[in-house]
Amino acid sequence: MLAGLSSFCFAEGWSSAIGATPLVPDYLVAVDKGAQKLHLLAHKSPLHAEASFTCATGQVAGDKVFEGDLKTPEGVYFTTGKRTGLKDFELYGTMAFPLDFPNPIDRIKGKTGYGIWIHGRGKKLVPMDTKGCVALVNSDIGVIDTHIKSGTPVVIGESVSWTQADDEQLEESRQLENLVYKWAHDWEKRDNGFFEAYDQELFSKSESKSFKFFKNRKKRIFSNTKWIDIEILNLRALPGPDYWVTWFDQYYRSGRLSSSSSKRLYWQKIDGKWKIVGREYGPAGKSLKAKYLELKMKSVSIFLDKWRDYWLSADVPDYLSMYDGKALQGNRRGVKSIKAQKKAIWESRKPKSIKFGKVRLHENPQGLEATFRQEYSDESGYSDKGLKKVVIRPEGDSWLIVDEQWRKL
Repeated sequence: MLAGLSSFCFAEGWSSAIGATPLVPDYLVAVDKGAQKLHLLAHKSPLHAEASFTCATGQVAGDKVFEGDLKTPEGVYFTTGKRTGLKDFELYGTMAFPLDFPNPIDRIKGKTGYGIWIHGRGKKLVPMDTKGCVALVNSDIGVIDTHIKSGTPVVIGESVSWTQADDEQLEESRQLENLVYKWAHDWEKRDNGFFEAYDQELFSKSESKSFKFFKNRKKRIFSNTKWIDIEILNLRALPGPDYWVTWFDQYYRSGRLSSSSSKRLYWQKIDGKWKIVGREYGPAGKSLKAKYLELKMKSVSIFLDKWRDYWLSADVPDYLSMYDGKALQGNRRGVKSIKAQKKAIWESRKPKSIKFGKVRLHENPQGLEATFRQEYSDESGYSDKGLKKVVIRPEGDSWLIVDEQWRKL
């Protein structure tokens, strides 16, 4: 502890107990204002401090409420980048990591201020000597620089501890994990379930725009698109003083639009139910397209195997259930035309063997395009080999064929 620290009178604040739930990230920063310590936590076996450093926080004890109160905020924050070559070396040292204060919860509570950083110090480090930032000696901030990147979570409390997660934290983390996936699934369905995930009043406060504006904009998008597909990757979560924050990488597809982004959802319990009260976008990362296609391969393979089984069985209703009502098959358009052609063929010679080669997936404005080598034979002795292209669109938890083409090899 810094010399003279015991002379300070600390206001009551948030005591953060970080439980090692499965959703805790690999690395996070924890700032203990009471002890004037910054810890670099690693979520390995077990969750532990990989390094700890003496730090200095705001000149006034307690949670930050308004601009200029000289207090360091308490809660879960995220780094927004890195700054070097700062003009005031004595004050900021060699580098700084800005934080996202005020976050959506802070805005809901009416907190004001800006410019809360974790930064170095070009002069002697004195306890509780900043205007609200977290300061470290330059050599120490150089060490954490190797572990911090844009979007690193920073937990700041009057006290901070970490241990194995208790039953309550484990259960809440599971609930929030399920709710994030339900939120994404309801978004894909484009129905009112998506909007029911939000608390309208608090979300409006955090956004500084009405929930009605948000809802109307989404509904316009829903009405102008035939399908939406969302993949959630790298889901993480941490509890704050009276909220949880979940964050993840998101791959969004609709028609010709594909986008990779990082998103945060802030949750509070309202009348016993977890509701989204705020959101943020994290740092833009690399494209998730390759990972998206890799993950989709499993469900596409299951779909194609099922389609092939129905084809082999020559069961017309089951076979047609795999197609969009307006599907194109060769030069035939719609399930009625497909039905007439297949029924005529299967009455005289049913399929005997259908083999698919390696499937390759590509994005397509209508969904996904699967291409593969196909070998076919029927009971009459006829056989052929060709290249099959099948375009499929999302339909609930599965797919429907919208275009099927074959080229002889």
